[in-house]
Amino acid sequence: MKLPVTLGLTVSVFAACAANEGTSSSSLTQEPGNCGSVETHVIGIHEGFHGAASVHIKRPGTMALVVSAREDTVWTITTEPGVDLEAVYAVGIYHQTVKAPEGVRVVAESREDGDPYACGYTYPQQGTDCNTDQLLKLVDKRVHPVTSFHGCFQGSIWTIEEDLSVTANCNSDAGPAQADMVQGCDGEDSCGGPIFL
Repeated sequence: MKLPVTLGLTVSVFAACAANEGTSSSSLTQEPGNCGSVETHVIGIHEGFHGAASVHIKRPGTMALVVSAREDTVWTITTEPGVDLEAVYAVGIYHQTVKAPEGVRVVAESREDGDPYACGYTYPQQGTDCNTDQLLKLVDKRVHPVTSFHGCFQGSIWTIEEDLSVTANCNSDAGPAQADMVQGCDGEDSCGGPIFL
């Protein structure tokens, strides 16, 4: 699905807003509401198991989810009651497919489909096939300022817990172990909702 033509104007407004935030947190757990009224969580992998991965969200509140993989991946997204998942943005080198709850806006982009693209699964950035820094910059422009990033080389089952801790079945024999980052959780509000809505 392509983004609307009006995106350019909207991006500049939110990018300027995001540039003023400048907050960070060293804690990987946060109470609901600590990270603003809208959160954006990023899950990154090089590949899932057998081309598939899932994300289950338990954390209450309004949010956007970004899923990214280098390889062709079918993502299945599920939520608990109290989760207001407004949008899912899937992006990677190869085609990304998303199965999301009814009513959730889904946008999928990849280099293979001729779209803007990025991928990342380590933090801080390591390696050359996927660049996490580029992924996070793309998310800031396409979606909303990033609240958290979680990634590993190969993993297929992810859970975002109520306290923002994230568990996954990362295969440490295939590549780097799970990396996690949380930022912008100082109690200040964010600059609005997902911009591709």
